[in-house]
Amino acid sequence: MSFKEDIKDFFYFTKGERNGIFVLILLIFVLIIIPNVYLSYIPEKDSGDYEKFNKEIEAFENSLIQSGNDKYENRLDKYIAERYDTLELFFFDPNSTSDENFKKLGLTDKQIKTIRNYLNRGGKFYTKDDFRKIYGIRQAQYLRLKPYILLSNKISPKGDKEPSEHPTSKQEPFTFDPNILPTKDFKKLGLTDKQIQTIENYRNKGGKFYKAEDFKKIYNIDDSTYNRLYPFIKIENKKIINTPTHEIEINTASYEELISIKGIGDYLAKNIIYYRNKLGGFTNKEQLLEIKNLRKTSFEQIKHQITVDTEKIQKININFADSKELANHPYLNYRQAKAITGYRTKNGAYESINQLLDKNILNKETFNKIKPYLTVQ
Repeated sequence: MSFKEDIKDFFYFTKGERNGIFVLILLIFVLIIIPNVYLSYIPEKDSGDYEKFNKEIEAFENSLIQSGNDKYENRLDKYIAERYDTLELFFFDPNSTSDENFKKLGLTDKQIKTIRNYLNRGGKFYTKDDFRKIYGIRQAQYLRLKPYILLSNKISPKGDKEPSEHPTSKQEPFTFDPNILPTKDFKKLGLTDKQIQTIENYRNKGGKFYKAEDFKKIYNIDDSTYNRLYPFIKIENKKIINTPTHEIEINTASYEELISIKGIGDYLAKNIIYYRNKLGGFTNKEQLLEIKNLRKTSFEQIKHQITVDTEKIQKININFADSKELANHPYLNYRQAKAITGYRTKNGAYESINQLLDKNILNKETFNKIKPYLTVQ
């Protein structure tokens, strides 16, 4: 056998030997890769730099303070929280607030005296945080009052104060009755022109404030404005006695006559005339309450100044009216109008309006409402 054949024979492997070699190579490859993979998942050894850890601890502690959790409050802070839950807070400027109003804000005599001494010596509050620096003002108390302090949050780098969160409300409120306060004086309370106009419109239409809470119902008066002014609303609870010098008959009254009635303005006068025309006239005063946006308080004010003449009512002859005319009346719908004309077409003219009830053309409630406006003659 030649040398070449010997070499070839040396490198010849059976199928089993080849499989064994393949497995051995695979194991070697795995043993090389595993250590590298393992090391990549081992966390780096703590370098001893605790700066990041300390920041996380500090942030956690701050969150506990800000959360106001009772577990971390002392007894005094708990007392403050319970006390302020019973108070109606309002906006104030500590530079000009009176001692009486400071008391309404929950400050003690000692705290007020400290503030007064500070101001009397030429001190001044420029930012909200300046108020916190007053000796005796606790953090829990300050956090409750901070949203109501009419000062900027901080001073800009140029030394200018940032604008107040409530620039229109800097003047300290004063006691007032919204029923009689002159329009111009609402401006002094920090109200906007739009808010003042809404109040004026309400009063012109006969609206009245019977209690302080009624002021909140005015459109455009938001919660912050109401909370700020609520402690100063003092309403004279005197019963209004209407003693009109003359009464006006509303079925024939002109626009000019209607607006001369106390409690009826331009808007309400036009609505009264419009609804009167739709009805054909009023049969009683209470029908005014069917007019959109007419308040019960306005009705109580004007009812003593008007009369109703039922002879002035314009009636509809059901033997000649078409369904469109009938359906145009506020007390009838189109289906009912078609039923009235349909019965007439099938059975001839009505002899009495009572047939509408007897023949079940209209139910009793509708019939009683529409009856004064119908005729067969």
